[in-house]
Amino acid sequence: MTTNEEEAGTQMPRISLLQLNDDVLELIVAQLSVYQQFELMQLHSRLRSIVQALWRTRVRNVVILQDELLVRASPGQFQAFIRALSPHLERLSCHQLDVRKLRLLSGFCLRGVTSLEWLGGPPRRGRVRFGDEDVRMLRRVFPSLRQLKLVGCQVTGKYLCELELLRELCLGDCQFLESQHFRDIFRELRQLSKFDIMEDCDEVNCCDLVDVQLCPTLEHIKIADYHLCMESDITQQLLRLPRLHKLSIYSKNFVFDVLTRIARPSNSTAVQLIEGFRFSGLLHDYGRFFREISNLRQLRRLEVHGQSEDGQLQCLSDQILSQLSVQLPELRELHLCGYQLESPAGILQFVTNCRQLRLLDMTRSRCIGDPFIGRCLALLAKQNWRTQPLELWIKQSDISASILQSPRYVISHKLLRIDTKRMKPNLNYMFGILKFSFLR
Repeated sequence: MTTNEEEAGTQMPRISLLQLNDDVLELIVAQLSVYQQFELMQLHSRLRSIVQALWRTRVRNVVILQDELLVRASPGQFQAFIRALSPHLERLSCHQLDVRKLRLLSGFCLRGVTSLEWLGGPPRRGRVRFGDEDVRMLRRVFPSLRQLKLVGCQVTGKYLCELELLRELCLGDCQFLESQHFRDIFRELRQLSKFDIMEDCDEVNCCDLVDVQLCPTLEHIKIADYHLCMESDITQQLLRLPRLHKLSIYSKNFVFDVLTRIARPSNSTAVQLIEGFRFSGLLHDYGRFFREISNLRQLRRLEVHGQSEDGQLQCLSDQILSQLSVQLPELRELHLCGYQLESPAGILQFVTNCRQLRLLDMTRSRCIGDPFIGRCLALLAKQNWRTQPLELWIKQSDISASILQSPRYVISHKLLRIDTKRMKPNLNYMFGILKFSFLR
C-alpha cells in the first residue's frame, strides 16, 4: 500500500452535527444567543425546524445586545432577524444597541410586542442617541405597547403622550426631559398605572410633576427626593391619588425630610392608609428615624435593612425598639435585618406589645443568641389569645441553626416556627429607597 493510500486508510470518518438526534441538537442550540440561532437556521432545514420549535415555546422575552455579530449584520439581515422573531415576540429589551438598527424597523408593525426596554450606552462622540422622533416611531412599530423603559436617551418627553396604551413608563438617566411635557403625559396616558423617574433625571424637579393628579389611574410611583423636597411640595398631590398602592422614593441625603412629609400628622387620612414601609441603607440617627415611623400607627409591615459601615453593623438600642413597639400596635411583620442589637430585650417588646405579630425576621442580625429562643418561648406560652404561631427567620444571624435539634429547647410548633433558610428574596435592591405601601 502506498503512503497516500495508508494516509487515506487511517483518516477519521467525517462527523456532522446533523448526525445528532433532535433532543441533543435542541440542547446545543439553546445555549446560543437568539441571533446566533437565527444564523444557524439559515444553514439547514432541520436546524431551522429545531430553532422554530425552540422559539415557539421559549422566545417571548428577547434581549438584543450590541455584540460583534450584530454589528456585522447588514440592514437586510437585521430586518430578516426581527421578521423571523415577530410571531413569537412579546417583550423586547435592547442593550446599547445602535439606534440606527431600531430605525430599520420603521416600516414594520409588531403587534405582539407589549413591552420595550431601550437601555442606551454612555454618551460618546459619534454615537447616535435615541430621541423624540424615535418615540414617534414606536407608536407605528409597536402599536400594542403597554410597558416602556427608556434609559440614557435624548428625549424631551414631547411625544410620550401619544403612546396612549401605556400602563408602565420608566425614564432613567434622561437628561433632556422638559417640564412642559409632563402635563400632557399625565393627562393623555389614561391607562398609566406605574410611573418611574427615580434614576438620574436631575433636570426634573417637583414643579414638573405637580400635575400628577391628572392621572388618577396611577398605582405605583417611583421618584427621587429632589422631586419631593423642594419649595413646591407635591406630597399632597401624590397622597390624594385614589389608586396609589406603592410609593418608592430614592434619597441619599433627605431621608428624614421625606419621612416628615409623608408621615406628618396633618396627612392623617393618607397616613392611616399606609400599611407597609421598607427602607434599606445607612443612617446616623435611628432615634429620629423611628420617631417619624411611629406616626404610622396603622403600620402592619415594617422592613429595615441595615448596611455595614467600615465592616461593622450599625447598632439599635433597646430603648428605641421598646418605644417603637408600643407605638405600632397593629404590626404583623417585622424585618430587622443586618443590625447589631444591644440585647434581645428590645425585640422581645414587639412580641409582647404587638398582638397581631406573625413574622419576625432577624436575618443577618447579631446579639440575639440562642437564649433569645428560650425567652421568646416563655413569652409566647403566656399569650393565650394567640391563634397562630410566631414565625422566626434566623438565617445568617447569631442564633445557631442547630437549635432545632438541641435538647435544651423543647420548641412547640404551636407557639414558634423557626426557619433557618428563608430570607427576603430581594436583598440586592438599591440602598437609600423608602418604599410606602398603601391599603386600598
